[in-house]
Amino acid sequence: MYYVGVDLHKEMSWFYVMDSSGCRLSSISISNKPEHLKQYLQTIPKPFTVAVEATYNWYFFVDIAEQFAEKVYLADSYELKAFAKRHKKTDKIDARLIADVLRKGFLPKVFIPNKEIRTMKELLRYRINLVQDRSRYIFRLKNTLDRLGADSSGDFTTAKRLHCIPINSLSSEYQTIISGYIDRIIELNKQIHSMKTCLRDCYENDNDIRNLITLDGLDYFSAALVKSEIGDINRFSSFNRLCAYAGLAPKVSQSGNNSARHGALLSNRRKYLQWILLEVSFQYIRACPERKARYEYLKTRKCANVAKVIFARQMLKIIYHILKEQRPYYEDIRSIQSVAAPALCGV
Repeated sequence: MYYVGVDLHKEMSWFYVMDSSGCRLSSISISNKPEHLKQYLQTIPKPFTVAVEATYNWYFFVDIAEQFAEKVYLADSYELKAFAKRHKKTDKIDARLIADVLRKGFLPKVFIPNKEIRTMKELLRYRINLVQDRSRYIFRLKNTLDRLGADSSGDFTTAKRLHCIPINSLSSEYQTIISGYIDRIIELNKQIHSMKTCLRDCYENDNDIRNLITLDGLDYFSAALVKSEIGDINRFSSFNRLCAYAGLAPKVSQSGNNSARHGALLSNRRKYLQWILLEVSFQYIRACPERKARYEYLKTRKCANVAKVIFARQMLKIIYHILKEQRPYYEDIRSIQSVAAPALCGV
């Protein structure tokens, strides 16, 4: 078996090939043009496995490498730093490190989703970016109105509020600025609404998403985002592993005989999965009087943020069983004949 480590960049990539004993066979920089990559991969002795660091542009490279390699792996950039030397860092050294860690069996792997999940992710990222762009323009518009002493209160995501802005009473220069902001916000509103319809049309027949939207607080966007971030639920052997993956598990520090100290949530997490669960947790809480009462109790005993995390973790446990058992959420425990009934009912 031969092992190939790749340090992937935008235009060029460094390949380092070694055999099972760690001896170098090849070390070279290759253009990222598909024809050049295919030509080089054909020259590598078979069988071989490839490991590449998980950068922003790995999609095309993995698709090409899978045509020639026995297996392609993504390396976790965060955990890979533990193997790197602190005083030296070049593309060649990084590629050699990836190949050597792969050969020894210590490579920190990242899950590679299929093309369907990747497409879903890009669609959802586009929708998130539209909302972020709209928020930026609303923030700039409100700042401009504040400088002029005008009223900047209200919901600027609605056309009715935007048309209430007294543009005609302003100078021609400010009319141009504010009209430009308003036009951009209205156009982004149309695109966001179009994306909402698109997501429903694309995923209304997806079995996992149809099951997930039966849970209080989840719609087509949030359910699709949860599914795309989790990928294959069967790769998590327990809920605790999924909880850590989502960044809803606290840090733990323990040494010697000292008592364990629990800190903030894990920073190495799936940020979009953590974000959407924390965002929809309030809808989940408000949907049930018992949950709302429990939230008020936890908020008084601990604090609002801790209570929100507790309910986000509870939602994630329900999601775990929904995806594992391929079934919708049942509110009535008596309608479930399953060992996972307590988790599905939010107990």
